[in-house]
Amino acid sequence: MKKKLKVRRKDRIKPMSVIMIMTKESILYRIKEKLKTYSKKRLAVFYYNLLKNDLPQLRTIKRKALPRPKRKTKRKFSRKQLAAQRLFAKRARAGTLKRRRR
Repeated sequence: MKKKLKVRRKDRIKPMSVIMIMTKESILYRIKEKLKTYSKKRLAVFYYNLLKNDLPQLRTIKRKALPRPKRKTKRKFSRKQLAAQRLFAKRARAGTLKRRRR
């Protein structure tokens, strides 16, 4: 026969409605109780994340949205030709240069 594991009262998760009824002091007391069991490293990470949350969120600009610098000289090769040259040089360096069959 299997033994039934007893769930301790402390291990149960309280519903949000019950926590909202509690006073601010009692909630803080429960948080302090829980934090005392944490390691120093875990507390440091927790504190760092709290500080990080207070900072304003930075907006990043996607690479495509950045304005491109204008060229002073005219291109001698098209973009496709330049890409083909780069691919050719890459294969030549790797030593895997083979003729393509069409």
